Amino acid sequence: MLKNIPANWDAIHAEETRLLRGLSPQEGARQFFALMTEFEPWLEETESVFRDERNRALIELQARLASLNANKKP
Repeated sequence: MLKNIPANWDAIHAEETRLLRGLSPQEGARQFFALMTEFEPWLEETESVFRDERNRALIELQARLASLNANKKP
């Protein structure tokens, strides 16, 4: 069914990027926390399976935020 539909992934990624860039940081955070609330039960069920991957992602996010903060200071 869906696997038979050809997808133009470049166009999909471009549209996703355009939409994300249109979000304010506040709106992005609001959407993130809304998704976290929605998926919290699933996240709790799979915590042990994906723990290491999530920890690496959080470490990377913290490093990126620290870099942004460092670049922001004069």
